[in-house]
Amino acid sequence: MATVAYAPPRAIERQIATEYARDKVAKALFEVIIDGVEYGPRDLPAFADREWIRGAIAIPIQEATEVALHVLAWRLGQALDRAPNGLARRYDATEEDDDTGWT
Repeated sequence: MATVAYAPPRAIERQIATEYARDKVAKALFEVIIDGVEYGPRDLPAFADREWIRGAIAIPIQEATEVALHVLAWRLGQALDRAPNGLARRYDATEEDDDTGWT
């Protein structure tokens, strides 16, 4: 497996890894767990058991969300690096010049 040198976060990562994106990804991951793990009242009659599972999945969902957004931004950055005619430099430059506060 090839190793990759560390590079500081690019504008694309700042744009993708927002609180809104974290919320959307976390909700999607929660749905994946709900679809794959049965823990409703019929499966686990004790309310305390169901609450424990809900609490136990919170940290893995948060960690997986951070990893997913980081990898997505990293792979998009790699795609930009392969873009023709210096597109990545132009994209990064436009983000550096943006003073709207949105990034």
